[in-house]
Amino acid sequence: MSKPKTLVLVAVIISVVIAAVVVKLIFFPSAKDAWFLMSEHNLQHVPLGLVIIRPTHFPGSTIRRGVMYASSQNDFRVMGRNVPLRDVMATAYEENPGRVLLPPGAPTNNFDFIVTLVAEKPLERLQKAIHSKFGYTAQKQTLDTDVLALKVENPNSPGLTVSATDEKENGKVKSGKLYLTHMKLKVLTGGFEQILKTPVVDETGLTNYYDFSLTWNPRFFASLRSETTARPAVDQMLAVWGLGLEPDTASVEMLVVKKD
Repeated sequence: MSKPKTLVLVAVIISVVIAAVVVKLIFFPSAKDAWFLMSEHNLQHVPLGLVIIRPTHFPGSTIRRGVMYASSQNDFRVMGRNVPLRDVMATAYEENPGRVLLPPGAPTNNFDFIVTLVAEKPLERLQKAIHSKFGYTAQKQTLDTDVLALKVENPNSPGLTVSATDEKENGKVKSGKLYLTHMKLKVLTGGFEQILKTPVVDETGLTNYYDFSLTWNPRFFASLRSETTARPAVDQMLAVWGLGLEPDTASVEMLVVKKD
């Protein structure tokens, strides 16, 4: 064998080995379980240079799961623990999980994922990992789809107070209550989409800034994170403000996931 052909063959072999190592690092469960603690402090100390997706190691966890960010000016860090593919796609494409439309046959099991990079457009690396693992890409499209419409049920509810013009937007928990100050109702719809995994549109017709408050404790917070109790908990929250959600259809922007 001539020397040039030998060098080419060696280069190909090295490339294949390197590719195999990269795939193993990204897709197989070689990551430490300790990296997936739901703690911002912990995420800040996870090694840099990771792009990992794996089947979850925490299938029995119902409360200690979700997506967490801990980015700084110098690096980008995001971690998902025991989350469905919909949440992985939402993170990778910077969309609300409630507006992710998965294709038929998509995996129904949950995943752990982590990205810790010092790079421009780090989420594009997560998108590429998803494509390599599942063959999925996604793009935004405006579609007519089923939604939940936020509507006024009691316009005289004392729980919905128009803000003073000199107030500033704020949110805080104090003495067992959550206080939201100087916010428009449209601010709430994104949060409800994330909780209920369904598009939510504002059909109240209310354009003022408002102050809200409601009882807030660990038990109520846990109920919002459970698929079986999330809707009753949201309905309870909205009733305090004289609002409610009704099934409807609307033309909304969705993240449509497709397989190559």
